[in-house]
Amino acid sequence: MLLSLLFLGSPEACGADAEVSKEYQIKAAFLYNFTKFVEWPASRFADGSSPIVIAVLGENPFGDELAKLVKGRRVNGREIAIKSITDPSEAGAVHVLFICARNDRQLGPVLAQLRSGGVLTVGESDAFASAGGIITFNLVEDKVRFEINQSAGEQAGLKISSQLLKLAVPARLKN
Repeated sequence: MLLSLLFLGSPEACGADAEVSKEYQIKAAFLYNFTKFVEWPASRFADGSSPIVIAVLGENPFGDELAKLVKGRRVNGREIAIKSITDPSEAGAVHVLFICARNDRQLGPVLAQLRSGGVLTVGESDAFASAGGIITFNLVEDKVRFEINQSAGEQAGLKISSQLLKLAVPARLKN
């Protein structure tokens, strides 16, 4: 499913419309699927039944699409919980954090706080990638793709599957 999602998508502006754009439906599916290919330190969970928490910081471009997508699903025996957060200080309590491009002004402090905190950070702007985010969505020929900053993932204490690394597009060189 993850591989097939690489070939879909269309560019849309980040925003929470009544109907979620195809781009954000695809990104929601990616967020869920990323949880299958990342291993968090055991210390990031209170116990063996604690859920994997996916959070959206600030404006939520997914509407309720992400919650509908993960409802009733489990990854490695864990439920998936969806959370919206407005205060960056809450970000350390989640496992996957999505930051919409419109929230770039919060990147520096948030990513610095999470650098070694075991949080898979996912964004969608050049600023996000440059600031040390782990996975960056981008559009290539109107298709949703993603780059992975493997060293940032390792610094966060995450083990990213080689299968996921193979699906990522090569990182673009920034000047």
